Amino acid sequence: MAKFKTTFVVIGLGRFGIALTKKLFNEGAEVLVIDRDQEKINEIDAYCTQAVCADATDERVLVKLGVRNLDVALVCIASEIDSSIFITLSLKQLGVRKVIAKAQDDKHKHVLERIGADYVIVPEEEMGEKLAASLVKPNMIEVLSLSDKFRMVEIRTPAKWRGKKLAELDLRNTERISIVLIKRGETVIAPPTGLDVLEPDDILVICGTVADTKRLSSKATGKVLED
Repeated sequence: MAKFKTTFVVIGLGRFGIALTKKLFNEGAEVLVIDRDQEKINEIDAYCTQAVCADATDERVLVKLGVRNLDVALVCIASEIDSSIFITLSLKQLGVRKVIAKAQDDKHKHVLERIGADYVIVPEEEMGEKLAASLVKPNMIEVLSLSDKFRMVEIRTPAKWRGKKLAELDLRNTERISIVLIKRGETVIAPPTGLDVLEPDDILVICGTVADTKRLSSKATGKVLED
């Protein structure tokens, strides 16, 4: 069975949009980019599937480019609040399955959520929260927030888990978490099986509730990122 790539449209090529585009494309995704600056379009052309110089506030442009057929739309123009709101609303009205928008502040975030954005990012705020968390709990780094209650984090192998098979640990029942993947030096084991044995320096990407992952961070054997 063929495996289909996830398709994205990135609107706005500031530093955030450029970094996002390159990362998505390097990960094998199909990425359409839209920006009004031809120079930026020329620079990003090698790092995306298609780059178009156009005004995304014109709904006809979005229709012509077929954005309603893409999986995820990312609106990365927080500095232009009116344009950000209008584009987000247009994408939702066109039926784009998931719309993620960048906000300048909490007021902007509130408006984007009210008009239907599926997820709103305030980069400076989120980076500040993650930095604070990493300083307070250096044995754990949040990888992805799945909801208000669930998340994925990285921890080092707790001492009691060393040398044991995952089947033996039965972590879903004993700790109420799941191991999504194991990082062992340059090797990534994904998905791990019950026969995999945990080593002391393994970095474990685990999924669970905020409370359970926080509890496990105190059992980790060392910092995820060394000084």
